[in-house]
Amino acid sequence: MNLSTQEELHLFSQVLQKYLSPTEVEQLARATEFVKRTSKYRGQDLVTLCVWLSHNLASTSLTQLCSELEVTTGISISAEGLNQRLNENAVTFLQELFARLLKAELDTASAIPSAYRDHFLRIRILDSTTFQVPDSLAEHYPGAGGCSHTAGVKIQLEYDLHSGQFLNLDVGAGKKNDKTFGTSCLSTLRTGDLCIRDLGYFSLEDLDQMDQRGAFYISRLKLNNRIYQKNPEPAYFQDGTLKKQTEYLPLDLEEIMNRMQPEETVEIQDTYIGRDKKLPARVILYRLTETQVQKRRKDQAYKEKKKGVKYSEKSKRLTGINVYITNIAWEIVPKECVHDLYSLRWQIEIVFKTWKSFFQMDRCKGVKKERLECHLYGQLIAILLCSSTLFRMREILLRKKQQELSEYKAFYMIQTYFPLFHQAIQQENTQAYTQILLRLFHLLGKNGRKSHRYKKKTVFDILGVVYGYTISTSKVA
Repeated sequence: MNLSTQEELHLFSQVLQKYLSPTEVEQLARATEFVKRTSKYRGQDLVTLCVWLSHNLASTSLTQLCSELEVTTGISISAEGLNQRLNENAVTFLQELFARLLKAELDTASAIPSAYRDHFLRIRILDSTTFQVPDSLAEHYPGAGGCSHTAGVKIQLEYDLHSGQFLNLDVGAGKKNDKTFGTSCLSTLRTGDLCIRDLGYFSLEDLDQMDQRGAFYISRLKLNNRIYQKNPEPAYFQDGTLKKQTEYLPLDLEEIMNRMQPEETVEIQDTYIGRDKKLPARVILYRLTETQVQKRRKDQAYKEKKKGVKYSEKSKRLTGINVYITNIAWEIVPKECVHDLYSLRWQIEIVFKTWKSFFQMDRCKGVKKERLECHLYGQLIAILLCSSTLFRMREILLRKKQQELSEYKAFYMIQTYFPLFHQAIQQENTQAYTQILLRLFHLLGKNGRKSHRYKKKTVFDILGVVYGYTISTSKVA
């Protein structure tokens, strides 16, 4: 059934109204014991303050927050009264609201029809962002060390690039291990998923699990792992038993790299990864340009000096190549496309950039733990709403107008509509919310299109999405 844009946005409005209406929010506030008796300060007022109104809950004075709340809701509360209400129950309330919105699967109907859709159920991108918080919070949020960072928060996110749906999310201490979280995400794998992860999550055991569960992966290889090929002439004992140490031959990556030209891609056939349990995988080598090599060396020097990371001499010598491993058949993804597909991982960097630029997730002064957590979960709710709206708009604009939406531009424009969204939600007026979304849709179609840069592929280009585009030299896309 073909629905009009307004009808599609109305269905989306109904889902949001179901979870964010004052009636629903108050029921949740009582269920989590944030509200225990009749009070002028309601659950919806906390949501107003932490989600719709303030992006500076952890850095703005309590007096100023009280003023903003009174102007918006008419609720007058003292600074100390607000401080007392930002407690453990408030954190639990916001956590539960965020969890319910995640389970609502707001984005499931907005997947883009890419050329890989028939092969990959979801394109799962996993990464983390870390930011420093005051040292007074080190007991609850110990940092990862380096640069005297004694306290920090790390947020782990895995999301589906096709639909924008958040699949796994965790808020924890800055020193939490990436690899441990990556392993925990395996329980949510489905057959046909494609996993793309940063090197910090690298684990041969995890890659093997993905393969066994019918999922795909593209990963860069940590260079402390050796690559082997079967020895065509292994040695045997006199009784005919194979000498295990001669069964495989290690590859010399430096020798191969030195024979490659910049931007050349080479695939090595019949390879195995790891010294002990050898993982069969395709190995693709991509030779970096001189500009890319210089940038990588600069990044390595910075990490060694500022973060205490030590690179082996072998890793430094192999700076000129990216080594990718994958279990995807070459018929689906030829070697020339592996580098581009892995580059989709950088989309999550845009997501994290918007979190800090527009939602100021990393702004925190000397506040108590509960106030920081109210800030974090309030902004995560706002981000989820913004992201869900963005991906719904993106799919409709592609399907009806063949346009590619710029995530960065769209995040900013959607956020500016939050006061209007809040007003419609408070009135429990789905029709009003739909009309606001329709206005936003036309604005995004006019000013939110992604511009193409010279020789720069967009997400839609890499995924083989058919659409119309314009050429621009703009730095923001």
